[in-house]
Amino acid sequence: MRIVSGAWLLSLALLFACAYPERPPGGPEDVQPPWLVAATPESASAGHGAIDELRFGFSEKMRRDEAYKWLTTYPRRVIESTSWSGARVAEVRLEEPLPADTTVVIELAPGMRDAHEVVQPRGRTFVFATGDSIADGVIRGALVLDDEPLGRGVAEIIAAGPDTVRLEQRPVLRRAVADSGGRWALRWLPADGESWLLRTYDDRNDDRRPGENEAQRLWPDTLHLTPGASTLDLGVRVLYGPQTPGTLVGELATRPDTAGTVFGFTRTIAESDTGFVPGPVQGRQPTYQAVPDTGRFTLTGAGPGLVRAVFFVDQDGDSTWSAVGAETDTLWALEPWGLVDSVTVEPGLEATIPSPAWSDTLTPWPAPARLPADTTAAEADTLAADVPDTSLAPEQE
Repeated sequence: MRIVSGAWLLSLALLFACAYPERPPGGPEDVQPPWLVAATPESASAGHGAIDELRFGFSEKMRRDEAYKWLTTYPRRVIESTSWSGARVAEVRLEEPLPADTTVVIELAPGMRDAHEVVQPRGRTFVFATGDSIADGVIRGALVLDDEPLGRGVAEIIAAGPDTVRLEQRPVLRRAVADSGGRWALRWLPADGESWLLRTYDDRNDDRRPGENEAQRLWPDTLHLTPGASTLDLGVRVLYGPQTPGTLVGELATRPDTAGTVFGFTRTIAESDTGFVPGPVQGRQPTYQAVPDTGRFTLTGAGPGLVRAVFFVDQDGDSTWSAVGAETDTLWALEPWGLVDSVTVEPGLEATIPSPAWSDTLTPWPAPARLPADTTAAEADTLAADVPDTSLAPEQE
């Protein structure tokens, strides 16, 4: 269905007459960003029926990019073609019409450039309805990162549903950009019980996608609006940087009968990891944290990413995982140990883990070298480099 009329073109021409004129050759440099001056359907209008064509008029000549680079519709539609008239008017045809009786949100992405490569920095969002009215539901809140309001952060809703549909395969149903105070609002939502999940992220590069190096968070609580409660205020939501460690929490269901305090520590599992093998390694020693025999424990500094948690009974009271035995023994054993492997920890968040699985047998370990009683301090220092350290840590990060 075509939606352009001669009246629209006349109004567009009048708007252009009020816009900034092009700079003459050799004149001052063009630093004025372009902006949207007209659109069909118009913002906040209703009653358009199912349509498959959109038109946009800009304040000056534009770089004639295909619309899929700068235009998104909600509900989503694939863009079939883009035609430019005089570089100021873009006619966009959709592969299939926008549905009838639906609130439609149009999003023009930031980064559009005019013919002089001047960037439009903020983009534009507006709404119209193919039916008789525009939905008035609102979900709003605020974003915080590193104890500061997250300006330019993004909040999106995606469809809730069965876990068989991966999150990345679910389309974004609505998107909002936070202001300098971190405040955002998803507007024009239906209050019909439809359920959504909220995803938020720090959109530093303005590409409207959560990148690997950008703080991001998916909120597991299901959101929805109902008639009579069409505004939902979610308050402040905190994001954490992608390298912020998380915390492991759990309880000991069992522990070895051996006397001593249980300690635990965590290590990130590298891509090259081939499994946990107890034994001394070079590198940074872990932070050992006491774990109570009953009640909840926490292990801080975990990850983020895929981690393992190692537990041991501190038989000799030195607060480190080590080998123990009699001085006359040539073979010692590691202090009893347990493991919880391959736990995913989101940046800054808690992950609940099960009680560790304790090794059924003691792990043999060579006894440390013994120096003669008459060894001098200088000789001890010289030999110390050749004595294996029985303090243990998992493989290097």
